[in-house]
Amino acid sequence: MTYKESIEFLSSLIDFERWIYRNYEFKLDNYIDFLRKLGEPNERLKRVVLVAGTKGKGSTATMLSRILQGHGERVGLYTSPHLRDYTERIDVSGRKIPEKKFAEIVKQLKPAILSHEPRITFFEAITTAAFYYFLEEETTVNVIEIGLGGRLDATNVTDPELSVITRIGYDHTQTLGSTLTKITAEKCGVLRAGRHVIVGPQRPRVASEISRIIHKIKAKGIRWGKDYSAELVSESHERLEGYYKGLGFETEFMLPVLGTHQIENAAAAIAASLVLCMDLSTNTVKQAFRSIKLPSRIEVIRKRPTIIVDMSHNPESAATLAKTLSIHFSNHSRRLLLIGITRHKNKSAILKTIAPFFTEIYVTDAGFARAEPRAKLLKVCTRYHPRCIQTPSVKQGLETIIPGLSTDDLLVVSGSVYVAGEALEVLESGKRTEIR
Repeated sequence: MTYKESIEFLSSLIDFERWIYRNYEFKLDNYIDFLRKLGEPNERLKRVVLVAGTKGKGSTATMLSRILQGHGERVGLYTSPHLRDYTERIDVSGRKIPEKKFAEIVKQLKPAILSHEPRITFFEAITTAAFYYFLEEETTVNVIEIGLGGRLDATNVTDPELSVITRIGYDHTQTLGSTLTKITAEKCGVLRAGRHVIVGPQRPRVASEISRIIHKIKAKGIRWGKDYSAELVSESHERLEGYYKGLGFETEFMLPVLGTHQIENAAAAIAASLVLCMDLSTNTVKQAFRSIKLPSRIEVIRKRPTIIVDMSHNPESAATLAKTLSIHFSNHSRRLLLIGITRHKNKSAILKTIAPFFTEIYVTDAGFARAEPRAKLLKVCTRYHPRCIQTPSVKQGLETIIPGLSTDDLLVVSGSVYVAGEALEVLESGKRTEIR
């Protein structure tokens, strides 16, 4: 089986990341039964950390894995979704799984997948592939980002030594519930009795619900503002400097990224590292963060003109993007946005938050079923901005916009991971559009 064939096979399975799903009841029973037939690879993983939340879970998981790697651990990192290639999701100590190995594991799993009824989903299949790879690579710690929610996510079939809950907000409300209390309860499904949980900064009612659940199941809470904290020391358009304090540990650190929210994600990663590694050194933390890369998180892809690719897909992320842009990029007289948003997202709240910063907005849709049709997105956009323009695709949008940019202009591409991924394909391909 080639890598291409492995992707084609996985894509033939039910994929709730890309498909429009209605009236589907998410359960783990079928997947647990499937794993049992395979000898429960989920139960054989060493030292699992589950990272849940609405905002910052991918960044926190990446930061944590790099600290642990610097400490000498062989770290498995599983994240989702991917930007450009499926192999991005499965990483061991900073190296993504080779395409050949990915195909080999999928080929190994294929007979079991085809013979199991009801058929497992795409996400369950690729999660199983990650388990297999981590076992084969003999990872000593496995940092696993929750895909959706927590309680019923496929990753929650593991037995975490530690859980992390990053900032919780409104997202996936059609699946997780329409209130913050319901969403929080779903996210807290990754907690375990008697085990530690790192809790990031939260709204008061979210913090209250998390505390209630921690007390109910007798988990061990480590809370932002009480047990650990971090503060922003300085920021520029290229980096952040912060100071962490908590759990008997203090250190300054630098992050070569944008967005002050990354300070709290870094703090959660440090606190989690301290729970796992009592002898963690300040130098390990500093070195791990110094060269960290967080693709498409307010990432500057080009300068003169400035092109930023981001994947803000909910109101909280949009607010962070708007704040960062207003602080560091307001000096651009012409500021353009190319945006596409997934169905079921709060399009009105997202556009209301970020539209005022821009002088022109181009709306489009990414090439997958759950993308909001651009015509509908245009109608929402016109409520909040006088200059909204429709463009057929991310690629055509960039090919239209970029030739007209001057060196002092700003272009931001955002709205979803799929839009960001398609933008990177265009911007980093050999067929780059000429900029005058």
